[in-house]
Amino acid sequence: MKAFLLALQFLTRIPIPIAINPSAQRLGRSVIYYPLIGVVIGVILLAFAYTLGANHSSLAAAIILTVWVGLTGGLHLDGVADCVDGWIGGQGNLDRSLQIMKDPNAGPMAVIAIVLLLLLKFTALSVLIESNSLAILLAAPIIARASIPFLMLSTPYLRINGLAEQMLQQLPRQLAIASIVLSLLLCTLMAGWLFSLGIMLCALALRFIFLRLFSGTTGDMYGASVEAMELSALLLAVWLLP
Repeated sequence: MKAFLLALQFLTRIPIPIAINPSAQRLGRSVIYYPLIGVVIGVILLAFAYTLGANHSSLAAAIILTVWVGLTGGLHLDGVADCVDGWIGGQGNLDRSLQIMKDPNAGPMAVIAIVLLLLLKFTALSVLIESNSLAILLAAPIIARASIPFLMLSTPYLRINGLAEQMLQQLPRQLAIASIVLSLLLCTLMAGWLFSLGIMLCALALRFIFLRLFSGTTGDMYGASVEAMELSALLLAVWLLP
């Protein structure tokens, strides 16, 4: 239970009334609950979607997107900004890229990337709300957070003594695989097998991009993967609309 609460505390801004010791073992076990945190976020988004209705889809999309960002405190958007800055500023030099990604300041290309990502999310949400295709609001946060253990298990970790290093050392691998598989099964039930097939291809493509550009992953890339997979899920859902 404490590992779940630690994951909730780390990935969201939902207040936790008890203090939790972030031991290395607990941090590792918390990763298997990341898709479950997606369930929590998705249920909240669905509640807003049903309350707002589809009469003013653009306004509803804007409110839901604001809630979505607010629930995470922009944590994953920060990962997108750092990855874009590191890729462009590093110019193929991995050490330089990693150094840039530690800088809390965001460059102009990072800002552009975030604006475009949010614009695409907003537009896709408007279409889905108007067509009353709301199941994706639950599926997208789940599968996006399953991408973190997927990348942890399948890519080298680049940053020495980074926070995620403790998670990786203590990560229960079999349980992590089970959480990924269960997430895919849930998404198949909610959105269909074509959606799940498409989202698996997106995850593999994202892994290829990270390996090609950086030869591995960091915590920033884990965060960026959440945003990339959420956007992929929304766009896939729009594309699969009847």
